[in-house]
Amino acid sequence: MNISIFVGGNKQFTASRLGIKLAEELAAKGFDVTVRAVKGKVKIKNASVKLQEYTAFSRVKTLAGILQKEHTVGVISLMNLSGCQAALEAGIPFVYAEMEGFKEDKTVKDKKAILKQAKKVLVIKTSDKPLNKKAYAGLNIAEIDNPAVWVEHYNYNKPGCFKKENNIVAVGKFSKESGFENLLKTWARLAPAHSTWHLTIVGDGSGKAALARFVAKNNLQQSTEIVSDDGDVYSLLRNADIFAYPALNPANADILLDAMASKLPCVACESNPVTDLVANGINGLIVNAGEEEPFTIALDDLMVNWGKRVGIAVEASKLKDKYPFENFVGAFLELLK
Repeated sequence: MNISIFVGGNKQFTASRLGIKLAEELAAKGFDVTVRAVKGKVKIKNASVKLQEYTAFSRVKTLAGILQKEHTVGVISLMNLSGCQAALEAGIPFVYAEMEGFKEDKTVKDKKAILKQAKKVLVIKTSDKPLNKKAYAGLNIAEIDNPAVWVEHYNYNKPGCFKKENNIVAVGKFSKESGFENLLKTWARLAPAHSTWHLTIVGDGSGKAALARFVAKNNLQQSTEIVSDDGDVYSLLRNADIFAYPALNPANADILLDAMASKLPCVACESNPVTDLVANGINGLIVNAGEEEPFTIALDDLMVNWGKRVGIAVEASKLKDKYPFENFVGAFLELLK
């Protein structure tokens, strides 16, 4: 069965890792899967999954023609309305999924009219609060738990950007909202006292140059690396020792969930998505958002206290049982029958 997964998102969230993991699971179950995304938005290393890129200006009719030419029998769209429109144009049944409360960067006026024709609209829950049914009125919806996108199999060799031991990793966009500026201010205070530790900031975006200038100005080159996301976030997480999440008011905390499921002790700034996942002092540490001193103290505490790191890591890893990815895959399998 030929299935296409359209991957989308907005400036705050990309469904790329979710789409890739879903594609890998469906491919393992015998489906012929192609991931489709705007050029440069998705990177795939798994040979079992094909990637087809298109330009941001591709016409719906063009995408529909490609689906028909490749004999696609089902479309899954993860926060990508172009995929839904292409499926409609091609006469192919489709399923749409989005994070609860998701909003496109550019408003799509006929979004609800498009989604009314979906076989099902899956709403990925991001909190324990009741779903705002008014926002999804008239749609054939089903709620689904937010899955932990984590893997058992990963590269056992430490990534090239890591040192031999004691690695802190932070992942996000190179933007103000990610809080990386505050993280580097914290690191400028901690690095001189922790010569064996190393900080790696991973991401993409236009703010990379500004972060690099801060590193150079504060003589942090030996202990700090700022690298572009090559798509292998799992190896970065599973080979790190601490995860730093200084994000300010994030729309969701998926990368934090991934880090915790990967058995990493985490320090995070307080926000609704963070407090939904972290029990402070038990499976992670939460500090006041935007304040340098609390984050510095919490990170220093984990760096010097190996026993505390291990205890928090063990509790953090239990989240993968609460958010099993198998349930997410199962929801789509039911709809592909």
